[in-house]
Amino acid sequence: MLNKKQKFNIKTVGLKFNLIAAFALMLFVAPSVNAQIIPASKIKVDVARLYENNYRKTINGDVQVKIMATPFADLQLPDGRVTYKISAGCGDKILPRDVKRVDVFVNGTYARTLNLPAQTSVYMDVLVASEQINREQILTKSCTEVKKVDVASRADFVLDGSMLDKEITTKKIFQKGEIIDRRFVKMRPDVARNSDVRVFFVSNGSVMISIDGTAMSDGMLGDYINVENKNYKKVYNGKIIGENRVLVNI
Repeated sequence: MLNKKQKFNIKTVGLKFNLIAAFALMLFVAPSVNAQIIPASKIKVDVARLYENNYRKTINGDVQVKIMATPFADLQLPDGRVTYKISAGCGDKILPRDVKRVDVFVNGTYARTLNLPAQTSVYMDVLVASEQINREQILTKSCTEVKKVDVASRADFVLDGSMLDKEITTKKIFQKGEIIDRRFVKMRPDVARNSDVRVFFVSNGSVMISIDGTAMSDGMLGDYINVENKNYKKVYNGKIIGENRVLVNI
């Protein structure tokens, strides 16, 4: 039989063990005092906005990004200001469905990388066939209409209503309601190869001089082509700013 002193020692050891176990459990389940919890709902909104702003730099349209899911309900991060940055090599090409990859920083220090499935829509006013358009048919206002549609899968290949001012001929049959894809039409270029062009040299936004040149390739408004100085045969690279007009920054 145990005496009172032995019983007291056993109770003391048991109490100490329970306290240690409880403290270890708190360390395991409780967040660090210097940590913060970011709900998944906020991360979805912040990452979607990050990608939307990135796409709007190059696309003139209504861009909408929706993060479909996260592999967590909440994200624990060190205490501080949380920022997101699109991971290197991501954010250039738009796909209707893909995985958005972002790096997470806290007070400017890298914390982790997130891979989040997303859906992207790009609504633009573009040319659509208002009736069946046959191959080798010239596009006109009577056979087309301008509609606001989601062009996320082909944003780089659509045409707006202003393009009807040019001579455009189809290379395929377009069904009623189909988006006119510039890859399947022929357009008279704003600058034709070997044609005479006026070349404007610009510095700090001001035109310094203009010369006569020769275009070395076909191009549309906004394209960059090489032009040759007629007098000195020097070649420059410039942007087409109008019919037979090229701007060169110096």
